[in-house]
This record gives sequence, structure tokens and C-alpha cells, in this order.
Amino acid sequence: MITRRHFLSMSAGALALFPFMTASRALAGAPAELALAGPPAPASLPLVRLAEQGASADLPAMTMKQWRNPDIMRAWLISGEVQVSAGPANAAAILYNKGLPIRLLDVNNGGILSFLTRDPSIQKFTDIKGKKVLLFFRGDTPDTIVRYLAAKQGINPDSDLTVSYADSPFEALQMFLSGRADTVLLPEPAATAAVLKAKVSGSKPTRIVIQDEWQAVTGNALPLPLGGTMCQASLATEHPETVAALQTGIGRAVDWINAHPAEAAQQSADFFGLKAPVLQKSLEAFPIRRSPAAEARKDLEFYYQALMEMSPKLVGGKLPDKAFYLG
Repeated sequence: MITRRHFLSMSAGALALFPFMTASRALAGAPAELALAGPPAPASLPLVRLAEQGASADLPAMTMKQWRNPDIMRAWLISGEVQVSAGPANAAAILYNKGLPIRLLDVNNGGILSFLTRDPSIQKFTDIKGKKVLLFFRGDTPDTIVRYLAAKQGINPDSDLTVSYADSPFEALQMFLSGRADTVLLPEPAATAAVLKAKVSGSKPTRIVIQDEWQAVTGNALPLPLGGTMCQASLATEHPETVAALQTGIGRAVDWINAHPAEAAQQSADFFGLKAPVLQKSLEAFPIRRSPAAEARKDLEFYYQALMEMSPKLVGGKLPDKAFYLG
């Protein structure tokens, strides 16, 4: 678990301010601490950055922990073990439409998906027709996006593809590196890690970026809003000042990460379990793009409707209403 630097490690002068700051937050009704979570994907990087920065006058102390399966994220948010989490944008919609107290803070393109392949006959997405492909999170967003893009281009994913599944992106990465899969779907930074490791062994896999394919197929010029940050509704309603400060902090963290990829990679390498240069290469190739949820509502609804074409349950059966989107 990544924990924010505690005030005990700060200077004596800063320590002298701690009781005053704590009392100020208590008087304002702000929470004493926030538990943050996210997957080992770039969507989590802004939260990792906030958790590393230390408490401030606007934000309380925070802890950051990792999940590797969306079901764990859902359980943590529902139980209250976590108040804020990076995760799939559709997962937030599902929870909200089921009547659970979740709100969406923002969306970002962290975790960009790519097909990597050693098969020389695959140079573009439609070349996967008739091929074996390895996906992950069966029935969840990555699987559905591939099926949607295939169907829109005349490929029946059930009869024209031979699909197998890994339990996680990490398992998919290992299967690709070990040669057990020749064509695999991977998110960032795992895809960049695979490319770099393949280069060391003397090979250069073809990369097909799914977000580029999404823009080409749908005509939507904005990034595929796969990920985002969600929070418990009680945090938004009972502590709006804290949520506003959190949104501002996330925005600043994104700007800093994009401007300082080497430092950001060094700071977050342990969370990802990757060497910092790999994460740095990923961030340099795919900078994070972020929008507050309310501003991204139109693009999110376009994305949600695309998912509903494949399976309405992927967004909880309907489009979330206005209250779902925080400004």
C-alpha cells in the first residue's frame, strides 16, 4: 500500500501547524482521511501522486491501494473501505444505475488499449478476422470494446475469431512474452512493457491502438473514455469542498505527470511493479487526457450507448442521469 508522507517526517515548523490544520478541517466537517484505490494503470497515477504529496489545507491525509480486478473495486466502494477509486467508467454507471451511492468525478484515457501481435499478416484491426486473439476480463469492457469494433467492421466475434481469455492484463502479458499467445490485447503500461521486452529479444510486434480504431470507426474525435475517477456519493454531498479540492488536485496532478514523465514514473514504479523507464516510455507515448465528468457527459453517453448495443448490462441497463456527473 502506498501511504502519504506523514507530517512526522516534516520540519518542526510544519509540525507546529498540524494541530491547527486538523482543527480547521474538523470545523469545516471535512473527513479526517481518505482511502483511495486504483488498478495498476495510468488512470491511477493522479491518485498516486496526490497520496504521495502529503496533507494540505484543502485535502486530508490519504492512503492509496491497488486492485487488480474490477470486482474488488466495487466491493471496496460499496463497503466504504474506499471512498475514491480510479476504474472503468462503465463500472461507475453500473453501480449508480443499481441504486448504489456512486458519483463520477472525471474521465481520462489512462490505460489505453492496444493489440500486440507477432503475426506478420496482421497489420490493421480487421486483419484479426480468422485469427486467435487473447483478451482479458471476459464479458467486461476490454472484451466488449473489441467485439463492438469487430462487429462494426463486418467481423462476427463469435464465428470469425477464436477468442481466449486471461484473468488479468498481467497474465495476458506473461502469455504473450512466453510465446503462448501471438496476438494479445493489453492496456498501458503493460503494452509498452511488452514492446520493450520484445525489442530486447530481437523482435518487433505490430501495435494496433484501440483508441485510434474507436475514433476511425465511430467518427468520434475524442479519446475513448475507458477510465475515470469515482467517489462515494456521501463524500460529494457531505463534503463538497473536499471533492472540489480533490478534482482540482487531480487536474494539477495530471498536468504535472504529463510535464514530468520521468519523475512521475519514478514516483509510481512500485505501485505498478514495473521499472520506472518502462512507465516513463508509456507516459511519453500516451500522455493522460482528463475531463471533469460533467464536461465529458456527451462523450460518455456516446460511449455508454455503444456498450449498450452489445449488452445493456454493461452500463446497468440505461444511461445515468445528470446527478451522476460531477462538475
